[in-house]
Amino acid sequence: MSQNELLFWRGCTYRNQLPEELKNIEEVLQRLGIRFKTIEEKCCGYPLYLAGYLKETRELAAEVSKVLKPFKLIVTACPACLRSFKEVYQEQLNIELPPVLHLTQFLAEKGTLDNAKFKQVNMKVMYHDPCELGRELGVYEEPRKLLNLVPGLKIFEQRFTRESSACCGGGGLLPAFSPSIASMEAARKLTQEDKVPADLDAVVTTCPQCVLNMRRGLQMWVEDEALKKIRVLDLTQLLSQALGD
Repeated sequence: MSQNELLFWRGCTYRNQLPEELKNIEEVLQRLGIRFKTIEEKCCGYPLYLAGYLKETRELAAEVSKVLKPFKLIVTACPACLRSFKEVYQEQLNIELPPVLHLTQFLAEKGTLDNAKFKQVNMKVMYHDPCELGRELGVYEEPRKLLNLVPGLKIFEQRFTRESSACCGGGGLLPAFSPSIASMEAARKLTQEDKVPADLDAVVTTCPQCVLNMRRGLQMWVEDEALKKIRVLDLTQLLSQALGD
């Protein structure tokens, strides 16, 4: 697929709040030899939709869709953008778009990682299923498939996973309207529901809102110093480490 055929849609959260993680994603794609294009983006409109501004959502979606339609495939690392394009644009607003995939779906496709050589990563990690990607869009296997490609990883399986995964509190506009409650929920999820062990190196996830909110929760509400040291990583940060220099 040529550069002008594959659009990597970055999303507001990565662009505005997680620039280093975004840079890492783009570098991983480049190191894997994947040719893609980025554009000057506007918001996909999902926050407007969640807040009930349907007229404004429709107007913004009509504008955004014009720059999406020339591509053959759209890949995004943001589950909220993915759900916006797949469910709001296509199913509710009847706006036709090219196929849209989450980054993990794209990377897990047969052949995408055939030539990748992963180095050993000696870490103990837990995978968190984001609500938007998991319960709402049914993407459970692809992130786990990517984690299983990395030699040396020890996977901690928490009590509640997949459809039963505990929400981190990062979605549904909760961090915008009640940031303290949102981060408190993240801390409760990790310490009480997941019961993460003190020797865990990182929580790995595939949603920028989850990354931000769980980081806040650990720093603001967790008193155990060992647990506060647990890192929250975007999955591609782990893949980057495994790809080495």
